[in-house]
Amino acid sequence: MKQFLPFIYVLLAQLLLTWLFPGLATDYRDKISISIIVGLFCLVFVLGTIRLSTALNVSQSQFNARYFGSMGLRMLMALILIAIYLKTSNVINKVGSIFLLISYFVYMGFEIRIILHKLRTNSEKSQNTDDARK
Repeated sequence: MKQFLPFIYVLLAQLLLTWLFPGLATDYRDKISISIIVGLFCLVFVLGTIRLSTALNVSQSQFNARYFGSMGLRMLMALILIAIYLKTSNVINKVGSIFLLISYFVYMGFEIRIILHKLRTNSEKSQNTDDARK
């Protein structure tokens, strides 16, 4: 549970920014839409991280396939949500759209930070093996 605290902190910070920063959303409907999308981002990344945490004990090739496959699905989901937001919005909100894109990359950064030890241990092992061959 402790590993998911950064996701919750980022969600709270994003919600505060959405509701307190005057230029981020055009009206209350826009604030609610951005809040819902940011909440969905957080939920999807928490569920994805839980799924990846259970896959840490599989082989490197299986882990890479799961990670990059889920990353592609989350990216597609994020783009679809942003497109829905732009289609349903009364006024095209460029700042809100950029905020949603930045939110996606922030969540992606925290997820990479959580699984980084899996990537590092295997890369160090393969580098040590390559050095031994030389």
